[in-house]
Amino acid sequence: MVRSVILCVSLHHGNTRKVAEAISRVLNAEILRPEDADPKELVESYELMGFGSGIYYGKPHRSLLEFAERLPKKVGAAAFVFSTSGIPRIPIFHDYHKPLVKILREKGFRILGEFTCRGFNTHGVLRKLGGMNRGRPSSSDLEKARKFAESLLAKLRAEISLNEPSQMSL
Repeated sequence: MVRSVILCVSLHHGNTRKVAEAISRVLNAEILRPEDADPKELVESYELMGFGSGIYYGKPHRSLLEFAERLPKKVGAAAFVFSTSGIPRIPIFHDYHKPLVKILREKGFRILGEFTCRGFNTHGVLRKLGGMNRGRPSSSDLEKARKFAESLLAKLRAEISLNEPSQMSL
């Protein structure tokens, strides 16, 4: 099994934590908050690192971005990014993951995949209106998160098999 860790920021309703837990069950990954982790130690100890956050004012939480900035360079390290948000991510117009992905790529990480789903949101005036996306992430969203995690494992397995010497006899 690939040694995996997930850095997760989930503040208001636990939306992102639910997604992290669904992914974690497939990857057998430890879930940590950025403030509880040492960037250098994680890069040295894990083969796959996940970075998840609720979306705050159009981007991942500041503490996750700051954590990523403190990561040492690790060319070729495997990573993935996930989020929950009140409104959908539209990569062409507004890509919530872009600031985090940019930092990780600058550090040498290769992004194996990205996942996002809606989350219950009661920010600002929405609180008075009862919020939006009640019940999200839903069981369907969490199943998609599990399938996403399975796809990450499949990519890693494919990379490993491509890098292993052939067992063919001459």
